[in-house]
Amino acid sequence: MGARRIPAVQAAVEIMKDEGADTVFGCPGAALLPLYAAMERTGGIAHLSAGHAEGAAHMADGWARTTGRAGVAAVAGGPGAVRLLSGLYAAQQDAVPLVCVTGRAASVPPAPAVPLRHAGHRPPDLVRLAGALTKRAERIEDPARIPGAFREAFRIARAGRPGPVLIDVPADLAAAEIVCGPGPMAPSAPGAGPALVDGDRSPAPGAVVPLAVPADRVASGVHRALVELAEVFGGRSPADTHVVSGLPEVCAGGAGTGRRHRVPRRNGPPGWEVPTAIGVRKALDSRGERAAEVVVVVDGRGFPLTAGELAAAAQYEVPFVVVLLGGPEDADPFTDPVKLAEAYGCTGRDVLDPAEFRSAVEWARKEAVSTRRPVLVEVRTERAADARGGLPAGLAQGCAYGT
Repeated sequence: MGARRIPAVQAAVEIMKDEGADTVFGCPGAALLPLYAAMERTGGIAHLSAGHAEGAAHMADGWARTTGRAGVAAVAGGPGAVRLLSGLYAAQQDAVPLVCVTGRAASVPPAPAVPLRHAGHRPPDLVRLAGALTKRAERIEDPARIPGAFREAFRIARAGRPGPVLIDVPADLAAAEIVCGPGPMAPSAPGAGPALVDGDRSPAPGAVVPLAVPADRVASGVHRALVELAEVFGGRSPADTHVVSGLPEVCAGGAGTGRRHRVPRRNGPPGWEVPTAIGVRKALDSRGERAAEVVVVVDGRGFPLTAGELAAAAQYEVPFVVVLLGGPEDADPFTDPVKLAEAYGCTGRDVLDPAEFRSAVEWARKEAVSTRRPVLVEVRTERAADARGGLPAGLAQGCAYGT
């Protein structure tokens, strides 16, 4: 078979599939229509629509951590696409390989400089903004460059210390036809391995990371809840459990029947846990590990910021358990997390009596399996000072998301 004349984005999709990407997480938009059309023609790559760009990046992040391959996020250009930067920064900090595609309406030359008060109609220059947060940020200016740019993006994302790469693709250039060889170029060589976390390499996919809590940190209610959580997911279930949490209380140690995997975060923005869990769950399902469990352990203060991604999880049947740890000082009089979860099509239960925690978690595990949706368990217990890094509770601390 000789050379082919195909849309440039068709070659990009074939490369994505060749590199092992079976899901693209993104925010739909007209500028991405050529990409969607090419994905439909090629087959083998699903699309999961996120609520906003940051969520898409975190989903691709969780997928990449679970599979060991570069995750793919696709976001239409515009003011909302700036949210992608939070996800890029988080992936850079934890050395997670991502390939992020941003779409623009047309390939027009940059407008001349004008006073800021007249520049409000311009879309943000994501290539310039993402330059310091990625291993490479490239704007496509020639459709013939698209295949090489995508192949290089996967190679660069995984090489050395892994990290994110951004490619900005105008819709008209993506749809333009180019001449390609009989097939996509050979896959790039495998990268350096899993992401870096806290200065050490995180375990490779399949490595054993027991979920437990140190014995000297079980005095407060939140630690007692974590101990029980470890017993519930580690005592009797032979299936793997993937724990998505940025709380320092959730750490490695102890032993269990099944394998425990922790997905931590060094400097994650508030609310990163839920969309990351979606990526982890989709990766597990795609490789046939539907019996594996995903549990999110999250501080209640940042949960509402990306809780909207629960709607995507419900729509695409992505089940996991969310354990929301809080206390009287964390209570928001205007937000009920359980009702918020229900508004997005999920179910939930709050726990006021510590004696009910274990039964609530067991219920959540079964409910997640039967509904194929996330299930929330809100735990209101007193928190120890060390849960906040030794800082006292108060108005400023309660509102300081991400600290």
